Amino acid sequence: MLRSLVGLLVLLVLGLAAVGVTFSASSAGQADFRFVNGTEPKTLDPGLMTGEPEGRIANEIFEGLTRLDARSLEPVPGVAERWEISPDGKRYTFRLRKNARWSDGRPVTAHDFAYSWRRLQNPKLGSEYAYILHMVRYAAEYNTYAANAEALEGPIAAGLRELERAHPRAIPASEFQKLATAHNLHAALKGAQDPVLHDLPARTTDIPADEVPGILRAIEREAERRKALFREAERRFGRDAGVIAVDDHTLVVELVAPTPYFLELTAFYPSFPVPRWVVEKEGLAQKWFLPETIVGNGPFRLAAWRVGDRIRLERSETYWGKDEVFLRSVDALPLENVTTALNLYLSGEVDWLPSGNYPLDLADELKKREDFYAGPALIVYYYRINTTRKPFDDVRVRKALNLAIDRELITREVLGLGQIPARHFVPPGLPGYTPPESAIRYDVAEARRLLAEAGFPGGRGVPKFGILYNTLEMHKKLAEVVADQLRRNLGLDVTAYNQEWQSYQATMRALDYDLARAGWIGDYEDPNTFLDLWVTNGGNNQTGWGDPRYDRLIESAQNMNRFLADPEPVLRGLAQPEPVRRLLEAVRAAPEGDARLEALATLRLALLAEAERLLVGEALPIVPLYFYVISGLVKPEVQGFYTTLETADGRKRSNLRDIHPLRSVRVVRNAEPAAEARHGP
Repeated sequence: MLRSLVGLLVLLVLGLAAVGVTFSASSAGQADFRFVNGTEPKTLDPGLMTGEPEGRIANEIFEGLTRLDARSLEPVPGVAERWEISPDGKRYTFRLRKNARWSDGRPVTAHDFAYSWRRLQNPKLGSEYAYILHMVRYAAEYNTYAANAEALEGPIAAGLRELERAHPRAIPASEFQKLATAHNLHAALKGAQDPVLHDLPARTTDIPADEVPGILRAIEREAERRKALFREAERRFGRDAGVIAVDDHTLVVELVAPTPYFLELTAFYPSFPVPRWVVEKEGLAQKWFLPETIVGNGPFRLAAWRVGDRIRLERSETYWGKDEVFLRSVDALPLENVTTALNLYLSGEVDWLPSGNYPLDLADELKKREDFYAGPALIVYYYRINTTRKPFDDVRVRKALNLAIDRELITREVLGLGQIPARHFVPPGLPGYTPPESAIRYDVAEARRLLAEAGFPGGRGVPKFGILYNTLEMHKKLAEVVADQLRRNLGLDVTAYNQEWQSYQATMRALDYDLARAGWIGDYEDPNTFLDLWVTNGGNNQTGWGDPRYDRLIESAQNMNRFLADPEPVLRGLAQPEPVRRLLEAVRAAPEGDARLEALATLRLALLAEAERLLVGEALPIVPLYFYVISGLVKPEVQGFYTTLETADGRKRSNLRDIHPLRSVRVVRNAEPAAEARHGP
């Protein structure tokens, strides 16, 4: 330990005592491995969770068809011991292990996965991550059609009739657009058959009274069609199409199009199986995942959950690979106070302090330590903008906010660990992806001009607003810096305020905020994991923004076959369609085989880049601030913890997501293992 940190530890201990925080070993004794997990998990239901604190626990108490190898983070056999992929890349046949068991001893079967994937897509569950498996045949239809029909028959039709009564001659375009935006009309009408409805969501002209009855009839017909499609999807999905349990140990998954990252998704917690006999037991709907009732299938079981103290995991004796699990017990501590977290690490109470869990102003000292690790990250830090609230419904105001923030100063003076100022949303370093031009830069004069053009010269007329952040010292510091820049550069009255994690998430879902802090860790290493967040009405969008052009680009990148069959609707929405058109022609000219697959991959990435261009070059419902670096502390006696990864073909790369499967971790106390064993190659 550095001599200068001795004084630091004393100060931190004093600070810890001052706030009266204590952590002690549980009655079961000290765990083999202990780490700080940030905030208290909201849920341990894989179908409902969305946050990193929940995900870290889910990855240990559940297991998917595949899992991520600790050394490479590449998908390897999990519950499925092997699989076959059809030549067209659209059919996966998984062969499940016969010795895979739930923690209550029951066998894990293909039927468990079929049920769980169907449950994830059921609109009644309300999963924010349902879209992650929408490449599975019939999944999107099952998940969205019922909700769309309900919206069309209910608030949309009722709102249109109310506008008709209020404006008997013609409905003003501005009033109609408020209705369309409030109820996501462009999402509800996506794929509508009646030509009357095709351009309705984007209509910018007044609607004469004599057109309204025809529109209402078309909406009614479309709602009935959606209900019929939902009933068909409900009948087929998870039973005879999409995800099919052929027998107890054979699961067939049909995709609508080849998906290069699909095996990574089957290692991601929304795709994990859940125990139907527990989930559906009377009285357990909202608490089946508590220690006294939960049944998992991962390398660890949930032994205890003491809110505000710790989650205790213990090695599962029913796990098929239990002989490869070294840790007998693990403690995850829910700590939002980063000073307390660092104190516990320095005093030896925890073994791992993940990225972002220490005071920023100590970064320069900490990065001199041998147990400090840092590297590039597949994570973006940003603010959402509530585009349903005035004046943030005006793109000029949103652009002004982006232009008034000095990201270089923030990364250099406030953060100081090599973070990269974000002028895009997709982090750099993804193979083959070239980001588009962006409207984001630091230009106070242009920001002031745009704000004045929007009717707010010098910031006058903009109501007081807030920047919401979930409780964490780093988020507070950044929000205060950004608020200060907006006050000084634009004359805005803005304050930063915090909420605890669960309240913060509820506020985001309810769109009850102005600006709100957010971060996104790539769920897999592909631009799609960042860009499909912003589809209209997406579970993790939470800005109120949507654009049919954007939706078509994302849908096309996810279903290239559909795009190849009818590319013109997408091309018409591009400011400069010719580059994409040339790539399309290259695909059509390529012979079957590797050349065509390579041309398809290039075209797909170009479509995603066009989507990002629309997001950060035109619409700006977000304020990207910076791209993270992974930076944390891990004790030297921890083995099987890889900050540098090595792929199957021998390539070395950074652990971009700071993921460390505990299945492979061991701790050798009072010993100094080799550096390779500690932190990988």
